[in-house]
Amino acid sequence: MFRRITYIVTLLLFMTPLGCKKFLDVKPLDRLSGNTFFQNRNDVESNLWDIYGLFRDAAGSCPLFAAAGEMRGGQMEMSPQKNDGNDRTFLVSIAKNDLSNVVNTPGGKDFWNIFKLWNLSDWRPFYRIIQASNILVYELDHRKIADITDTDIKGYQAEAIFMRCMTYFIMVRLWGDVPYYTDAYHDAPLSREKMVTVMNNCIADLGKVKDNLQWTFNDPANQGAKASRGAALALMMEMSMWNAGFDKGNAQQYYTQTAQWGDELIKSGAYDLLPIEQSFTIFKGRSKESLFDIVINSNYGETLGDNWNDLSEFVVHWPYKRPAAGHQYSFSYIRADFLRRLYPTGVPDARATTWFDSQMYANDGTFLFLKYSSIFEQGENDKNVDNDLILLRYAGAILLRAEALAALNKDAEAIRMLNMIRNRAKTTLYQGQGGPALKDAIYIESAKELMMEGHYYFDLVRTGRVMNQQWCYYPLTQSQFENGGWTWPISPAALNNNPGMQLNNYWSR
Repeated sequence: MFRRITYIVTLLLFMTPLGCKKFLDVKPLDRLSGNTFFQNRNDVESNLWDIYGLFRDAAGSCPLFAAAGEMRGGQMEMSPQKNDGNDRTFLVSIAKNDLSNVVNTPGGKDFWNIFKLWNLSDWRPFYRIIQASNILVYELDHRKIADITDTDIKGYQAEAIFMRCMTYFIMVRLWGDVPYYTDAYHDAPLSREKMVTVMNNCIADLGKVKDNLQWTFNDPANQGAKASRGAALALMMEMSMWNAGFDKGNAQQYYTQTAQWGDELIKSGAYDLLPIEQSFTIFKGRSKESLFDIVINSNYGETLGDNWNDLSEFVVHWPYKRPAAGHQYSFSYIRADFLRRLYPTGVPDARATTWFDSQMYANDGTFLFLKYSSIFEQGENDKNVDNDLILLRYAGAILLRAEALAALNKDAEAIRMLNMIRNRAKTTLYQGQGGPALKDAIYIESAKELMMEGHYYFDLVRTGRVMNQQWCYYPLTQSQFENGGWTWPISPAALNNNPGMQLNNYWSR
């Protein structure tokens, strides 16, 4: 459970007023709270929990991972059956890359506003996380705190740096090039930095501090909820593989370091692939497979946004979503032809029987995705299921390592990684050739294993498959891709009092 002790204080310290005349307006902490802050361990830990909280709030301000990570691939479609008369056609607009209409609600689409889709163009909440993280790192270097050791300080700073890097990673995948800074109390206008440089800077920063993070935690409630060394390694792998897709001249370097970090992660022995029968445990979060989660626990008021902003909103219905009267059908389904490509007839796979029911191939609202199958137990409240939003998990890191090894032509080890996941899924082990066939097999395995976890479209982008109609239902042309058609529009508010700022040109035409 998040201990949001100083949440209001943090907002006062770190939030930028909408009418601000500076790019980032953060006053020194001394002027806001005197010398009463950062006096002891509790102050520091409370501040760190609030940084995690700011990240949850930014990520949960809209259905970010569902919309940006899944819907844009086009494999999801609206249900023909309706629980109500409300219009959710934004799902179709997102799949068709009609994003200007998504972030600027069209006339007659007022119901869309409950999802606050305009937040997909607003990076200001993410910069509040970055500001908060930078300030904590700075203050721990400039204050004497009696009851914490130098080792403690390094650990706290490493957590803040992880959160800063995680935030930049999310932003790059949404908007491409973004303003980048690491100094505390920054308020000068900044232009956008090349995203490959941003990712490389973050990789370097995490590389310096990852060993100051714990592998695991004595308190199981912190597993996945706080930054660990495993989370840092997995994030570095994700950023490196993103760069490999765009900085092709240095791709071999990115693949090599991804494979090395994955090896370090696996050899730590700190994390496990849980049995497929324990899927409930995996997706409830904070398990031995979790690397970094956004905690959702409705019993403690830890929901995302207005309860419509997690991934389960779109693919779950009664009895896993309440009340029954309003949730007889899922609002959307995953296309049957897409699922059949992933799960060929006659090939056993425990994920098909554990994560789906008999309506797996129903192109209508009877479709139900059982990965998210926790029941909210408080009566008939209109709530989504109670699973964590898992951003990084052990299985995903293993598959990234497999992908990197295949790109390095280290086929035997890549196949070993791939078969670790297949073995857990109780499906046939890979015994085919290396090269393109192996790379495709790893990609398909990732699509199955990470389905509806917010990765699919981002993987299309970084691998170039976003231009392939086999995997993207509304593919981009090469020209559209090169001009940034894979990004999201940036709010014109980013231009305020910042003459060096530019919006994404693709969306400014």
